[in-house]
Amino acid sequence: QPSRLSTLFRAAMAKSTNHTAHNQSYKNHRNGIKKPMALGKGQKRSLKGMDPKFLRNLRFAKKWNGKGRSSD
Repeated sequence: QPSRLSTLFRAAMAKSTNHTAHNQSYKNHRNGIKKPMALGKGQKRSLKGMDPKFLRNLRFAKKWNGKGRSSD
């Protein structure tokens, strides 16, 4: 049978936090939050790292854009 004193200590133990956003906003604003660099003429953003399922659908959408069934 555990003593009364040990149960008091066990109940009073602190819980640690799993996540905090403390100081992150400050760090982000130290050098300013900048807009992404504008692309030059004829350039486009890389599709690397994007969702493969989305990219596959994007290819089909581009391929068949305006070439659907003719309205009869």
